[in-house]
Amino acid sequence: MADMLKILIVDDLQVNLVLMEHLLKGADREIYTADNGAEAVEIFSKHDFSLVILDIQMPDMDGYQIAKAIKELDQGRDIPIIFITAIFQDQEYVKKGYAVGAVDYLFRPIDAHLLRSKVDVFLELYSQRLQLEHEIAERKKTEEALKLAESRYRNIFERAVEGIFRAKMDGTIVEANPACVDILGYASAEELSSIPRLAAEMMIQPNERERYLSGMEAEGFVSHYEYQARRKSGDVVWLSESSRLIRGEEGEERFIEGVLLDVTERKKSEQDLQYKANYDGLTDIPNRHLFFDRLDNCLASARRYGDSLAVLFLDLDEFKAVNDTYGHQAGDKVLAEVARRLKKRVRSSDTLARIGGDEFGILLPKIDAPGSAAGVAEDLLKALDDPIVVAGKEFRIQATIGLSLFPEDSEDSVGLVSRADTAMYSAKKKGVGKYAFYSGIHR
Repeated sequence: MADMLKILIVDDLQVNLVLMEHLLKGADREIYTADNGAEAVEIFSKHDFSLVILDIQMPDMDGYQIAKAIKELDQGRDIPIIFITAIFQDQEYVKKGYAVGAVDYLFRPIDAHLLRSKVDVFLELYSQRLQLEHEIAERKKTEEALKLAESRYRNIFERAVEGIFRAKMDGTIVEANPACVDILGYASAEELSSIPRLAAEMMIQPNERERYLSGMEAEGFVSHYEYQARRKSGDVVWLSESSRLIRGEEGEERFIEGVLLDVTERKKSEQDLQYKANYDGLTDIPNRHLFFDRLDNCLASARRYGDSLAVLFLDLDEFKAVNDTYGHQAGDKVLAEVARRLKKRVRSSDTLARIGGDEFGILLPKIDAPGSAAGVAEDLLKALDDPIVVAGKEFRIQATIGLSLFPEDSEDSVGLVSRADTAMYSAKKKGVGKYAFYSGIHR
């Protein structure tokens, strides 16, 4: 029976230890856990471990100190260490981690599939290393043993789930495993290698390659470097790359070796969440949160450069009757059409937002005079002159608008919106389809 592969997991939270032990358990491995640095070093000194998974943020001894203590032990010199952290990655922290022996980083919340994949690769490498050492000892480092070792390492290279590559400094890929070929959408490694400067040319953003090489030259590596790339099909994907610079002897050509992951789905999820946090799902215009964020930014700029701006608060007149009579489905379609019409009447530099219900906010930065804001208010009201048709039914929708000005009416966002709201209620007293300034100018 093959020897059990031993993994040491170090984390000060019991729930994390239990979770990772559950994720990594297997018939061919034995899991040890420690919740502090002293215990971790003590356990490590008594066993031959294949891999250490180590939390960076620990009380008493942090992950870097624990890693250093392990590496000082005879059996710890060559042990691979995967750091796990919840903090945002910083190049200084990454550099410090590699300096004390880290082979990789994972970030919380932990992706179970990625954790298992990386652990499997390092355990396989450890097993192959042990077997290689045994074979070399048996065959006295004969050429046959070296060829066998190379073949087995090549097998790992071919089966890895991450894209692994070797490229020249100009971006020409000289070696790639099947996963890398698949990620980039080509038919074979030979096809990849036949295209000069492919790794550079596939980057979408201008100057991306320059930024990438700048970091590589400065630090000797990049870690989890994310960029957009174009596959052979023309599709754009997000890639995450961790690579290192291979420096040869003086005068020899330098290479970049690295690992690629396709993180397109994760980036799409992040972008979707960002969009949902800032845009109204019904009308597809900014929501209250984004409106106030932009207003605060415009106010900061206006104070700095002495500009004026206006806030308009628009409320649909008698809109409740639409929902009560025809239902919310019809009301939602009316609101969506109102937003579409209003959006066509504002500048690209302005912000139209749904504040809530049937209320809209309009931010007009850098206005030259109150008359400019009044002109926008009149134009917005005219946008609703024509009836809105929903399911064959005509709805005649009118609105009332209140306006406030910076710096005359208020110098902060809450005050400006509140006074625009007050002006709107003042305008309602004059009848539907009116607008009024907080300062007293009115239609």
